[in-house]
Amino acid sequence: MNLKIAAALTLFSAMACVSTASAQNWLVNPPAELSRECAYGDCEDGYGILEVRTEIGTNRYEGTFQDGEFHGQGRYEVMVSRSARAYYEGDWVMGVREGRGTYWNGVSDLYIGQWQNDLRHGRGAYFFGVQDWTPNKHSEHWLQNNVENYTGEFVEDLYEGDGTYRWPDGERYEGEFYANEKHGNGTFYYSTGSRRDQYWQYGRFIR
Repeated sequence: MNLKIAAALTLFSAMACVSTASAQNWLVNPPAELSRECAYGDCEDGYGILEVRTEIGTNRYEGTFQDGEFHGQGRYEVMVSRSARAYYEGDWVMGVREGRGTYWNGVSDLYIGQWQNDLRHGRGAYFFGVQDWTPNKHSEHWLQNNVENYTGEFVEDLYEGDGTYRWPDGERYEGEFYANEKHGNGTFYYSTGSRRDQYWQYGRFIR
């Protein structure tokens, strides 16, 4: 197995396990919630700003609400430590990430794409090792060519279907994936310009 591919699969699998928590609870052991306050507008059925104070800081949602739930367009910022803040910005359906949105884990990883039932589902791109991310800092095209990333189809938080895994040195693997494993036909493109067609079954190289 190509060592780059093996490392990428291991890393992505670990990230998927961490980031499948609901929009209201993005941490394995979330800090205790101390209070909630509608700081501006209508946090029941309209546009507003909701602040949720926890033991490590204040989470903040700004956007539209329906029946007291995040619904429509909004941005939710969550303290994942005393010094790091994750956020999701995009579409919501009754408190669940659904539609298209951007998720930044507050440290180094960024997802831009489609969501369904709070999971990455549909077409999207996951970027690793993005430092000091702010919205509109770099285009998706720039990120695809300068940081390690997977771009393609997701099914319930796993990459599944057609996808491309890229490395900053210009090498990439294009092919079929199933449940986070290379599965089916694919092609590895080397930075030298050469390529190799491959066939995989459930992450195991066949030929």
